[in-house]
Amino acid sequence: MDTAQILADLRAQRDRITQAIDAIEALNGTKPATPHAEQASTTARRTMSPAARKKIAAAQKARWAAKKKPAKPVTEAKQAAPKKAVAKTAKRVVSPESRKKMAEAQQKRWAKKKRAAKAAAKKAAVAPVATAAAKETP
Repeated sequence: MDTAQILADLRAQRDRITQAIDAIEALNGTKPATPHAEQASTTARRTMSPAARKKIAAAQKARWAAKKKPAKPVTEAKQAAPKKAVAKTAKRVVSPESRKKMAEAQQKRWAKKKRAAKAAAKKAAVAPVATAAAKETP
């Protein structure tokens, strides 16, 4: 036997096995009775005609040209007009007294948070000891 005949026999056997599997799956309700996925993928793909491609390309180029076009054409009178000097706004500065007040307020917030964390840790450490003592007393 030559290799071409062997390949043809193997492909035929594979097709029979695939059909048997599909039939059993359709009976069990696990898979609807449809052609196998390999057979479905052999369908021809749609192609676009060259005229349609040119039409779509021209429309897309027109869209990009419209998007890139400047909103208003600049006139010569506007170009020659001198630009106004833009006044710079002065930076706001915090006084040393205000800066000190803000620092003290922040330190108080940090201290309050630290006290709350210590209290929570202490409460968590006491809770297991209290429950262990409660379990020991009958």
